[in-house]
Amino acid sequence: MRKGEIIYCSKYQFPDGGQDDKLIINLNDPGQNEPYLLLLATSQQGTRLNSQGCHSGKGYYTIPKNTDFFVKDFTWILFYTLREFNLKEELKESWSGNFITKGFLKDETLRAIINCLKASNYINKLQSLLLR
Repeated sequence: MRKGEIIYCSKYQFPDGGQDDKLIINLNDPGQNEPYLLLLATSQQGTRLNSQGCHSGKGYYTIPKNTDFFVKDFTWILFYTLREFNLKEELKESWSGNFITKGFLKDETLRAIINCLKASNYINKLQSLLLR
């Protein structure tokens, strides 16, 4: 996986045991023995605002239609889904066909998401250091 990669995961496992198709964003290029930092993307608005950009206090970043890879009216990158993922897990998912690269975020979009995440309460200091 590369920094900014948009990955389709056909069998994403939720903490409650549920499973669904999801798009995942990789936020970093980890060093040796460091985890990948991943966030989920959703097109389900729920109570989220449909205005573009950073909503760190609400825990998400909004991307409008036809920005980078996304084709839905709006896509929300959800900070509460921040997950650490190690190389062994990544290789297992890739080899099983569960991870498929769909595209890459533009550098400016990725930087905006990372800056917004860092301004939120959903990331700890160690994870923040991994986002160099």
